[in-house]
Amino acid sequence: MIAELRRFLHRNRRRVFIGSSLLAIIYFGVGYLRQKFIDYQLKLAEEKFSREQIKRRFEQTQKDSLYTIYSLVPVLSAPILDALQVEKITQLLQARRLEKKNIGGHDKNFNDDISTVSATTNNDITPFAEGERKSKNELWNDLKSQSLTRLITLIYSNALLILLTRLQLNILARREYLEDAIKVASTKSGFNVKKIESNDPNKQSSNYVNEQAYLSCSWWLLNRGWTVINERVERAVNQTFKDITPRAELTLDEFAILLNSTQKLIEDDSSFVIKSLLPPKNLETFLLQQTLDEVSLSLLHENSENFQILLNETTNYITSSSSSIVLSSLVNAGISTTLNHVAWNLTQKETSNMIQPNLIKVKLAVLLAQISRAANDFKSATSNEYINNMDKTAELDELSASVYSNFEV
Repeated sequence: MIAELRRFLHRNRRRVFIGSSLLAIIYFGVGYLRQKFIDYQLKLAEEKFSREQIKRRFEQTQKDSLYTIYSLVPVLSAPILDALQVEKITQLLQARRLEKKNIGGHDKNFNDDISTVSATTNNDITPFAEGERKSKNELWNDLKSQSLTRLITLIYSNALLILLTRLQLNILARREYLEDAIKVASTKSGFNVKKIESNDPNKQSSNYVNEQAYLSCSWWLLNRGWTVINERVERAVNQTFKDITPRAELTLDEFAILLNSTQKLIEDDSSFVIKSLLPPKNLETFLLQQTLDEVSLSLLHENSENFQILLNETTNYITSSSSSIVLSSLVNAGISTTLNHVAWNLTQKETSNMIQPNLIKVKLAVLLAQISRAANDFKSATSNEYINNMDKTAELDELSASVYSNFEV
């Protein structure tokens, strides 16, 4: 039997060799392809995990930005509300009304207008200096100018606060993600990044101080930048509304057109944006002295490279056309929120439900009363409808995603 098998193999040794070779090739080929398939699946899983991690970090960064904005809104809004005290003008107009009533004068239109305004403003106010005397028309013009200027300044200032905060936190979050990714990749390659970093004990402290200095740049908008916005808004308001008296009747659509014209005048030259958000070079040290302690200032003086890199990148984003588009979208959201509030309030007073809110004609004085009330909504730190609506704009999310995913910087 064995001898016969030997003769068979000897006669067919060529075929047996070829068959065995083919089986070996198939076996090892299948094993190779199987391993490649497993490696490919692992690579896909790692890429999916990486994308999900980036997405989670990105979403968390936007939430962190919103919470930061909430905490800064009252800080930003307080000096604007203090500087433009519409309620004081209202109080002085009320005093004039009482004076006229006491001497027997009567002006029904004037009384109705001031009653409308005073009904929606805060009574916790202090009077003007006794020696300050203005005519009734001058006071009404002041009321018109300051009511509109205050609300629009608040909208622009908070829109820029949202823009700056999103830029800052997304830039820092991207840098943190890249550092973590490099550490993970280095560990897989057997290269210990932490060991090298530990040779420089001051590096971590220096990086932290640089980032804190960068974040403290928001001080400029909160304390100086809003005045730049206020001056620009006031000029645009006075130019747009100069020929419109408080007794002029407007539909909500006509009022919206006037606000849109004001917005175009404000944004005609976008150079005010960078002036509002970041200090000029010669005042950077002044800003840092207001926000950092002496130890941090000393560390920053020794090494401010990261601070300058972060500041330069932020400046490039702020001066880009993308940021201009985002700012316009944020302001549009703020103005739309105001108009929606006014429309709702007008429909509550309208007896006929057949009239569309945007077609109801009311005096400008009534609209001034409504926006005076709306301006006080910016005192709220949380549940602020203006901030929530601005934060939801698609253009803002697109810019944030672009900043976060810009790994080539």
